[in-house]
Amino acid sequence: MQQKEITRKKMSAAARQARRRKRRRRVLIGRIAVGLCLVSLIGGGMALTLHFLPGIRVARQLDAANDYVETMAYEEAIASCEEALKIDSMSVEAYRAMAGVYLNQDDWANAEQVLYRGWETTQDEALLQEYCVHLLNDAVADINAENCTFETLDKSIDALEQDTENADAYKLLDACYVRLLGEKSDLFCNLEEGSCSFESYLREMDRLFGVYAEKPAERLKEEILKYAVPQGSQLELEVSHIGDYQNLLAQASALGESEEISSLAACLDKAAWVQNIFGEAFEIFESGEFERIRDFMQSETYVSVRDQFITGSMEYWEGQTYIPVSREWMHLTRSEDGQWRFSFADFEEYPSANGVVNVWGAKHEDAGVQRLCISYEPASENGEYYPHKIYEFVYLYSNVKIGNQYVPQMNYRFETRVVTPEGMTSELIGDWGGEHEWMMEY
Repeated sequence: MQQKEITRKKMSAAARQARRRKRRRRVLIGRIAVGLCLVSLIGGGMALTLHFLPGIRVARQLDAANDYVETMAYEEAIASCEEALKIDSMSVEAYRAMAGVYLNQDDWANAEQVLYRGWETTQDEALLQEYCVHLLNDAVADINAENCTFETLDKSIDALEQDTENADAYKLLDACYVRLLGEKSDLFCNLEEGSCSFESYLREMDRLFGVYAEKPAERLKEEILKYAVPQGSQLELEVSHIGDYQNLLAQASALGESEEISSLAACLDKAAWVQNIFGEAFEIFESGEFERIRDFMQSETYVSVRDQFITGSMEYWEGQTYIPVSREWMHLTRSEDGQWRFSFADFEEYPSANGVVNVWGAKHEDAGVQRLCISYEPASENGEYYPHKIYEFVYLYSNVKIGNQYVPQMNYRFETRVVTPEGMTSELIGDWGGEHEWMMEY
């Protein structure tokens, strides 16, 4: 019995082990099956995910853009590039591709804007370098086509703004200086055409000052000091821009000393002084109350101005005999020794002047007394030169009719001349404002 029992127990144990092995195989097979299913599902999912990855979607848009370019469908190509950037705004290739589309249309400006926009967004240095290269190439094209403008200069400054050590940008600055501020340039104003580019010049100078303030560089400072003074010996300036130019020269002087800047600044200071002094005379004449001009003529300042012209000691201000003062245009002239001088435009040079005051600066004595004289030409009527009026006021030593005798004494004369194409008529008032006033027409 014991033997049988032992045999039975052994068989039961073997059976249990067999069953256990079988169960383990079924579990393993099940796990393998599940694993295979998962692998299959994962593989299909990866294919689906790869299809929608941003990089692949961007690439497809850029491929489409390239196809559009080949058929010259540029608007569609730009749209595809924009779609690519909506997918990935950091895509350097998308910015580069869009710039390329614009270049295919010779649209340099938009190509440069896209490259700069790309650099601002991605901070990719390669895009920045491409942007600068395109800017400078564009500027070179302007210069080679003899079409150098302040926009050309602006491109060179754009490049310097990114890199103040850019040697090519400095070469272009030098080229622009010769063309814009050279001997033959109409830098600030063209009196004959009535045009003025001073504000464009001022804007570019403000940019140069700004770049220097952010990124000081010795070579940039040298360019600023050079640009502050035109290369040519003659230029014209609107009187209204005197203050702006004074401020610009003061900024330049703060960066470094320059004899040319100092001379031009002193010249403009004197011109501003003249405008201030004669502002009173313009106010008197335009009021029509001419009597007050007698006090102005006798003022210490006016007598000093007259005497300096007579003795040839007047600094910076040019003129002989009748020296005009107007409020619209002025000439600036540099002598061979580098000194600047100015004069104001008269009616002959600028018929649209809103009045011209003339200083008498010639030596003319009566019985040892130097004459005082000032005249005024009001603005033309209805924009036409004729009839042209001239009011002249003289303080002189001459005969005054007192009773039946002529007595020499100091007195004022006021003459009104009217010039027409047919000739000139004149009305003269002697001892003007005095008790022995008389009048004559001729």
